[in-house]
Amino acid sequence: MKYIKNERAYALLIVLLIVVLILSISATFMAGSLNNAKQEKSVDVSNQSVAAAEMGVLYYSTDFERALDQIKQEVLDQTRLELNLIVECLKSSNKAACDTAAERTAWEKDIDLRMKKQYVQKILIKLNELIKINGVATEPFTATKSSYAAESWKLIDVTYTASELTTVDSNLVKRIVDAGKLKITANVIGQAASSPKNLTTLFTVNIPATFLNPGEVYNVDQEIIAINEDAKYQDIFKTQTPTKSCSTLLAEVVANNARAPFECLLTGTQKLSDFVAQVNLARLNPKDFWVHVEDFQNNVCSSNCNSLDFLGTNVVVKATDTGASNNMNNMVNGNLVINGTLSASQNLNNLGKNLSKQTIVLKEINIGGNIKNLYYTNLMVLGKDTGTDSRLNVVGQFQIDNYSNLCMDIDRISAADLDVLASKIEVTNSGQIIYYSVDPNKTFALKGLNAAYRTEMFVKRSSSYSNFLLNCGITMKSTQSVPISSPIVIDTDFDFEVGY
Repeated sequence: MKYIKNERAYALLIVLLIVVLILSISATFMAGSLNNAKQEKSVDVSNQSVAAAEMGVLYYSTDFERALDQIKQEVLDQTRLELNLIVECLKSSNKAACDTAAERTAWEKDIDLRMKKQYVQKILIKLNELIKINGVATEPFTATKSSYAAESWKLIDVTYTASELTTVDSNLVKRIVDAGKLKITANVIGQAASSPKNLTTLFTVNIPATFLNPGEVYNVDQEIIAINEDAKYQDIFKTQTPTKSCSTLLAEVVANNARAPFECLLTGTQKLSDFVAQVNLARLNPKDFWVHVEDFQNNVCSSNCNSLDFLGTNVVVKATDTGASNNMNNMVNGNLVINGTLSASQNLNNLGKNLSKQTIVLKEINIGGNIKNLYYTNLMVLGKDTGTDSRLNVVGQFQIDNYSNLCMDIDRISAADLDVLASKIEVTNSGQIIYYSVDPNKTFALKGLNAAYRTEMFVKRSSSYSNFLLNCGITMKSTQSVPISSPIVIDTDFDFEVGY
């Protein structure tokens, strides 16, 4: 058999061509993959820069708001000290600067304006602190090699020179106060690798309309007192309970056959809420009625004594009534006189939360839990008829907060309880402790950290018993007392915007 051999190598050529084609296709795919990976890396880096910038915005806005909270408290404290100077003037022998209402009003207006300026000054000082660290980078996560920094801090919407800003010039401060707000911008730079991202941040701070609250006052006696004699302890805790029913009294008042004070007695199953509804229907004011109750639990409370709404009336509880023996939280809208001891085994929290001023008057208090979040409430502990051992005992936390007063006749209260109270009580914002003693040398002072400063800020002595009652919401006689505004508790009116 004869074989024919072909030596032209077509098969080899075809194999080589296939190999070249495969390599070309592979190279194309590899190039595409490398380019895609490069693009993804670029996007990742850019995203990391944006994230770093956003982290910087969050940091600077939080820091700025924290600084504003601190400034607000500093100005509130200073306002209280400034108002105390008016009180000292009224109590001094030389009243040349405060003996007329016009002078006191002008003084308060001056304090208010200076507090606004102080508020702006402190904000500008904070701004200068930020300017000094312009461009200083913070690296929150070292593994990512990303960082953020702020620069170009400046005021907008107000004209100023660099010198006016760095020296916190008084003219600049006045222009900002007149404008009622200030706006601050900054560029926050986030950086990952070598790809920076800028975010523009705008901080807006509104200046409070006032730092004083003329609706909440501290009354100071002048030397000249009206001819009515001073109110006495016995004027508060009357020995006799009225026998006239509240329905009978209301009918007499409607017929114009009764004279104030309007005092009546609720008995049996009669309810305070029903009586108040009848008073309102007669278009009378519930605040004019002093309602004595036979049984506090039945006449005033429902299933328990939490969330009581006195609807504006004055409720008087007899000494032998132990109806308020558990929680009495969230009480609003009234005055409560307990001719004995308020003994709650648990808490007395969240009083006055509806922002309506109320007064609780009692001889002794013995709370097994806490007194917390006391708002718009006067809590008066006047002691027993005789002796110096009346109880003022709160086992848990004791807090006096916004527009609330703890009022004490320290001559009648146990010295041991006063000593414990001085160490544990917390007074915040516009809260106050007001006390009275017939002995001019007997005082009450807080203890613990910054005791002298806190005592000056939050503790006041009343010069007469009637003024003591008046400052805690009970008017028993006409006096020539001078009202001094309280410092207002302002919110930090702050906002910020971010421009991408």
